[in-house]
Amino acid sequence: MAETMRGVLFVGDGKVVVRDFPKPKPTGTQVLVQLKAAALCGSDMHAYRASAEYWAENPIIRGHEPGGVVAEVGDAVTMVKVVDRVSVYHAPSCGHCEACARGEYFNCVNLRVPEYHTTFSGRYSASGPAYRLSSTDGKVNGADADYVLADQNVCFQLPDELDFEDAAIIACAGGTAYHALSRADVHAGEYVVVSGLGPVGLCVTLLARAMGGVVIGVDPAEYRRNLALKHGAVYVIDPTAEDMPAKVREITGGGAEVGIETSGNDQARVTLPHATPYHARIVYVGWGGRANNAIYGPMLGERWITGSNMFTAADYYELVRMMLRQKLHFSDLVTHRFPLEKAQEAFDLFDSRASGKVTFVWE
Repeated sequence: MAETMRGVLFVGDGKVVVRDFPKPKPTGTQVLVQLKAAALCGSDMHAYRASAEYWAENPIIRGHEPGGVVAEVGDAVTMVKVVDRVSVYHAPSCGHCEACARGEYFNCVNLRVPEYHTTFSGRYSASGPAYRLSSTDGKVNGADADYVLADQNVCFQLPDELDFEDAAIIACAGGTAYHALSRADVHAGEYVVVSGLGPVGLCVTLLARAMGGVVIGVDPAEYRRNLALKHGAVYVIDPTAEDMPAKVREITGGGAEVGIETSGNDQARVTLPHATPYHARIVYVGWGGRANNAIYGPMLGERWITGSNMFTAADYYELVRMMLRQKLHFSDLVTHRFPLEKAQEAFDLFDSRASGKVTFVWE
C-alpha cells in the first residue's frame, strides 16, 4: 500500500489545490478509511471563500461527508474490521461525555478546542472536518482525500443495498435532513415547506415525500427548483418572483403545517413563519446570517419553533432502515461527479448553484 495520499487544500478566495500527503497510520481505536465517495457540503463554501491569509496559517484537508472501506485499523479497534463498508459521522467525539452517550457527537464537550473550532476572517464559525490525525501537531484533516482517519465510534456499518454516495451524503446532509424532519414530526398528508433547495433541502424534500408529506420547495435557483420537482416536491416557488407566504397559503388553503428552513438566509428565516398557520412546526437548519432571533412577538401565535443541528447516532440507524424499506437513495440527488484531481472544477460548479449534490468518486 502506498505511503502517500492525495488531499484537497483550500488556499483562499475560492482556490483549491490537490497535493500529496503522508498517509496516516491508525493507532489505538483509530480506523483508516479508504474513500470511495466524498460529497461537497454547503458549509464548505464559507471556508472556500475564506482569505488566503487564513489558509496559509491553517493548511488542512477539508471535507466531512465520507463513504468508504476500512483499509487499516488500530490495535484496539473492535467495532469494525478491514474491508467493512462504512459511513463516517462527521463530528469530533470522545465517546464518553453525556452528549456522546446520547449519540449527540456534534455536542461533544471534550474536543471543543481551537483546532476544531476556528473562524474565517472573524465572521464564519466552522466546526471543521472531524477526523484526528495520528500525529500530535493539532491539525485536523478531513475527507476530501484518498484516505481519512477516524475513531471507530464514528464509523457506521453500511448495508450492501446502499452505495458509497449514499454513505457520504448520510454522513452530513442526509442525516441532518432526517433529524430536522424527525424534530418536526411530519405526518402523512401534511404540507411541508422546504426553504432552500441546496443539498440539505433536496434531502429534506426526498425524505419528507417518503414520509407522506406534500412538499412545497422554495429557492431562487431554477435549476434547484427543477431538481426538487424531480425528487418529490409537488409545488415549487421562486421567492424573488412571487410573494412566497401568500403563494403557500393559496396552495394549502391557509398555510403549511411544517416549515423546514435550510438556506440560512436572513430574509428566508424571517419570512417562513408567515407561510404557516397558528399551530405550525418550524425547524431552522441552515446556519449563517443574523436572523436567528429576529422572529418574535404576537405573529408567532403558538407555532413550535426550534433549531436542528446535524444528527444523532440513533438517527443513522433509523434513517438507514427507512431508506432500505422505501428503496431510497441519496445518490439519486447527485448531479455531478468528479475525480479528486478536478477539485477546482467541482467546487466552482458547486458554488454556481447550478448543481444538486456534487461528489468526488474513486473507482
